Amino acid sequence: MNNAIDTMNEQMKQFGDVQQRGLEPMRAFGAVAVDAFEQMTRKNYALVGDMIDYTVKQASLPLKGEGLNETIAAQVNESKAFAELMNQRSGEYMDLVNTIGGKFREASDDAAATIRDV
Repeated sequence: MNNAIDTMNEQMKQFGDVQQRGLEPMRAFGAVAVDAFEQMTRKNYALVGDMIDYTVKQASLPLKGEGLNETIAAQVNESKAFAELMNQRSGEYMDLVNTIGGKFREASDDAAATIRDV
């Protein structure tokens, strides 16, 4: 009787181990997803800050009491600087997408290897 119980316990342990290995890819994808969410959220937060800064500058320029030509020139300069910043930000987003994509590919490769081993 003890032999049968030992065999059942061993089978249950093996079953638990198989389940654990089967869930491992989910953890890897979860970790990448959390990291991607954090990085994208922080990037979006920075972008919104840039937009707020630009908007406040644009709104305050006419209030400085300068002439119309000076105000327009300042607004144009601010717009050019903002456009350059947005170009830089778009490059940062592309770099981030490539990095995150690489992490997901790596997690996929690891998951495939884990599933083959299960």
